[in-house]
Order: sequence, then C-alpha cells, then structure tokens
Amino acid sequence: MNNTKKAAIVEGGCTKFPPPAPLPPASHTAKPPPDASPLIVWVRRYRRSLPIPLALFVVVFLRPTVPLGSPVLDTLTDLFGVGICALGQWLRMWAWGSNATVGKWGVRDRGPYKVMRHPLYAGNFLIVFGLSVIFHNLWAYLLLLPPFAYMYHAITNMEEKRLRRRFTEDYRGYREQEVPRFFPALRNLGQAIGTTRPFGWGLAWRKEYESCCGWLAGIALLEAYQGILLHGWAQNWPSTLTWVGIAGLIGVTSLVLRQWKKATWTQGATASSS
Repeated sequence: MNNTKKAAIVEGGCTKFPPPAPLPPASHTAKPPPDASPLIVWVRRYRRSLPIPLALFVVVFLRPTVPLGSPVLDTLTDLFGVGICALGQWLRMWAWGSNATVGKWGVRDRGPYKVMRHPLYAGNFLIVFGLSVIFHNLWAYLLLLPPFAYMYHAITNMEEKRLRRRFTEDYRGYREQEVPRFFPALRNLGQAIGTTRPFGWGLAWRKEYESCCGWLAGIALLEAYQGILLHGWAQNWPSTLTWVGIAGLIGVTSLVLRQWKKATWTQGATASSS
C-alpha cells in the first residue's frame, strides 16, 4: 500500500471522531451596550431646539418682576444677570480656544477641562441662569433651571460612556485626575490657566459668535418686554424702540458673521482642493 492510500485510510478513520466544537464568535463582533436610552439619545440630538418651546412658554404666560418694587434693585439684578451670562460665554470660549488643536478626535484636557469635565454645558447653564435672573420670576426659575440641569446631567452621562469606549486609555488617564463634572475644582485653577496657551481665537469666535449674539439679543428683547409691561407702550416707547433696535442690530451682525464664516470656509475648501 502506497503512502497516498495510507494517508487516505488514516484520514478516513479520523472522520469517525465527533466534529470539534464551534469556536465562540470574535469579541469584536459583539454589539456594545447602548450608551443611553433612546429618549436620552433623542434629547441630545435636539438639545439646541428643545429649550425654545419652554422659553416661549415662560415669556408668554409669565411676567418679569421688579425685585421688591425697586427700579434701582432691578437694574442691579439685571447687571448681575448679564455678568452671569458673560461668565458662561467666557467659559465656553475658553473651552474651545484652549483645545483648538485637539479637534473632534481627542480628549480635551486643557484650559477649563482641568477644573471641570464639561465646561461647555456648564457655560450653557450659566447663560440660562443669567437670563432667568434678568427675567426674575420665581416660576421661571423653577420651569427653566431644573429641566436644564437634568438634561445636561443625562447627556453628559451618555457622552462620557462614548468617550470611555472611543478613547479608552487617554480618557481613563483624564478621569484619574478626579476632575469634577460641573462644579469647578479650584485647586486645579493654576493648571487650567497654564494650559490655556496657545489659544485659538479663530476657532473660539467661529464656534461662539452665534451663542453670544443670541443671549445679547435675548437680553435686549427682555428689557423691551419688561418696559412695556411695567410702564405701557405709550410711556415707554422710546426705550422700547431702543432695545428693539439693539436686538435688530445684533441679529444683523450675526447674519453678516454667518455669511463671512461660510465664505471663509468655502475659500479654504477651494484652496485645499486646488
């Protein structure tokens, strides 16, 4: 019997044994668990438009009030609210500018990210809080602040799960620094200031000019609305027209900046493709 035939016999004999157990599926084919419920995913997707109906409800069905009936105290309260809005806007610009080199594919750990994990959402909340202070109605505080706080808490839970999966080692190293989610760790303020430079003013402005114009125009319209309610149109029309004119100027400025941004981006894309 030649070697070929012997091999065939041996090979045929082996077929009497039971087939080997199937291998388990590769780990990379397993679908990762969802980062959040479908509702939270939906809320995050429409987080910019969801507050609009709530804000309209507050403006239509509630009225701004004067603290203790004092015009002087009302002015001071308005200034305090503007300062809170400006603080929130500065925090957002600081977050973008100090991490301009990171982009979308890296862990942001410079500037305000040294003192809190989500300075952009913290800045949003401060802007909403500042506008609520200017409106100064107890029901407005209750209708605006708790929903925003819950929304940002739920969204950041989902985003941190995604960051942990996408940037495993880098994000683990960042979390080991024990940076709070929203409340600033003032002990890290020196590191935050030290990692601010180089600062990307261009990116910060392109990202935040619409937000800045939005809350400034909102303050102007709130002042006009409050003047009409408190003093009537006939008596307050010069001040009302002034505030409406300021809001219109801010709106035109925002549109001009948007067109300039589009033109600049188109020119840059054309130059890079040529």
